[in-house]
This record gives sequence, C-alpha cells and structure tokens, in this order.
Amino acid sequence: MKRFVLILLLMQAAGSLCGQVRMRDIFAAAPDSIFPLLTKNNRLDCIDFVENKMTARVRNRLGDVAELRTLTDSYLLLQVSAHSTAEMRLLSDSLFCLIYTYQGPAPDSRVRFFDTTWKPQPLDCPQPRVEEFFASVPDSLQREVGFVQQSLAALRLVRIQASADEPVLTFSLQTSELEKKEREVAQRFVQPLRFRWDGAKFVRQP
Repeated sequence: MKRFVLILLLMQAAGSLCGQVRMRDIFAAAPDSIFPLLTKNNRLDCIDFVENKMTARVRNRLGDVAELRTLTDSYLLLQVSAHSTAEMRLLSDSLFCLIYTYQGPAPDSRVRFFDTTWKPQPLDCPQPRVEEFFASVPDSLQREVGFVQQSLAALRLVRIQASADEPVLTFSLQTSELEKKEREVAQRFVQPLRFRWDGAKFVRQP
C-alpha cells in the first residue's frame, strides 16, 4: 500500500512538472505579429543556441543582428535590433508581461500583458507621475525643480525593465534629452521606482 501511494505521489509530481509553463515555450509559440522582425525559425534557433550554451545571434528580417541574451524558465531578454529590445517576465503560471523598449535616442518602453496562450489581458501598467521620481528636494530648490519636472512631463520618456529573479518592474525616468542645466538638476534628484506584482496588480515598493 505504501509503495502504491509513493508511486501515485511521484506521478502527480511528474505531471505537475510537465504542466509547468516555461518562457522558452511561450517565446516559441509567439504570433508573428508580436515579433515582426523575427521569423519563427529565428526564434527557435535562438532557443536552441541558448540551450546548447552558444551565442544566440541570428539575422532578423531587415538583415540586422538579433540576439537572445537571457533565457530562464520565467524571464527572457531579447535584443530585437540595434534600437529595440524585448523583455518577457512570467508573473504567474498563466500571466506574463512583454516590455518593448525603443532607443530613439533615449530609451522609452511600452508594456503589454498576455496569458500563456498569447491572449491579451486587460491589465493596467503603473503610470507614475513625473513628480514621483523625485526624492528629497530641498525647499530652496522647489521652484527650479518644478520647471525641470514640467520639461520632463512634456517629454515623458520612461524606461521599464523587468527583473530576471522576481516579478518586479523598475521604472527609470529618462533625463538625457533635457538641456544641460536642467539635466544636471534632474540627475541630482531623480530615482528609479520599483513595482512588485502581488498576484492582482503592481504595488510600488518603498
């Protein structure tokens, strides 16, 4: 009887592992519209290269080099072209986010959510106000910083990066497009913001 129970538990564990969603499989099954610069064979070749511990570089449809830089069970980082990257991060067994970042010239990101069959999910990405990126501004500089914040609000360039280790997104307000004097002021006070997925939404971290 004990042997039968042990076999049953092992079968259940094996079934659970077989049913576990991996990022490699989600990436391989992506619709062509998600990665228009890469063919399905490009994506499959990248996966094969990574799993064989080789540099995962291919030529995209425009003839540029694309590289799968990181691939784990829950995270992917892909250099799509010289001016764009894509990150994919599992948030649960049935949900992940896709972050596209464009360099033009300062990086700017867009986030979309999907289930593991690539069905879009109606979830909202955090939209922190420009003021939230500023920390510990002394009273004597409030007016000067206020003008800088207005300039940044007009530009509104934010880079979003996913963590490879946990369901966390980091938002970085880009200041490189400001005039030199404003940029110097901004760089004194601007800090990145972190948001953790709690199972239903992203919550800002202290």
